[in-house]
Amino acid sequence: PSPSALASSFTAAGAFAATERATIRANLERLRALPRDLGKRFVLVDTASARLWMYENGRPVRSMKTVVGKPGMETPMMAGLIRFVALRPYWNLPPDLVRDSYAPKAVKEGWRSIVKSRFEVLSDWSESPKKLDPRKVDWAAVAAGTEEVRLRQLPGAQNMMGMVKFMFPNELGIYLHDTPGRWAFKEASRRYSSGCVRLEDAKALLAWAFGGKAPPLPKENREKAVNLPAPVPVYITYLTAMP
Repeated sequence: PSPSALASSFTAAGAFAATERATIRANLERLRALPRDLGKRFVLVDTASARLWMYENGRPVRSMKTVVGKPGMETPMMAGLIRFVALRPYWNLPPDLVRDSYAPKAVKEGWRSIVKSRFEVLSDWSESPKKLDPRKVDWAAVAAGTEEVRLRQLPGAQNMMGMVKFMFPNELGIYLHDTPGRWAFKEASRRYSSGCVRLEDAKALLAWAFGGKAPPLPKENREKAVNLPAPVPVYITYLTAMP
């Protein structure tokens, strides 16, 4: 090759190496944000690859696909302790999702769309809220943000949380959960959630979290909280370079 061609190839290689170095530096900073001691047993979620790993004694023992936050509602980097699970859980919708998605649907299709999706309409977020009649709610006002109601989807096969959600209390309301939407795990880019992490194999994580034997599901469609034998750390990060 000519000297000019060689110069161009070296310039391109140098630029590529600089990009790689910048990527590695960014990922090292994300890793430094994690605790130095991650624990003997922990869960690692990488939102860049939309995967979850279960670690024991420094080694991954199982991995699965996940679905993570869509653009504009990205799953945040964070750390927490999974302290308990909710079996046959309710789905408590975030207020912005009620305002932006379900209230406009009720305006367009009528209040029956709320009932059809098996939602309860509640007055507030207290432990003893009042149940409201969806026919008497001003859904246009809810869609406009001038009024607010709480929507809660009843447990069952249609519930967006599936049969179990893994709770690590945090201010952002993020958790790991089962899902009836199996289609998303076939996609190469799995960014469809509103911020929480959907699990490809929630039963496997449930059994692992309880030392090999998962607690039985309640026979009735009623939420039941079960404490883990010991809290399990969960780390959610964003890695665009890995060993």
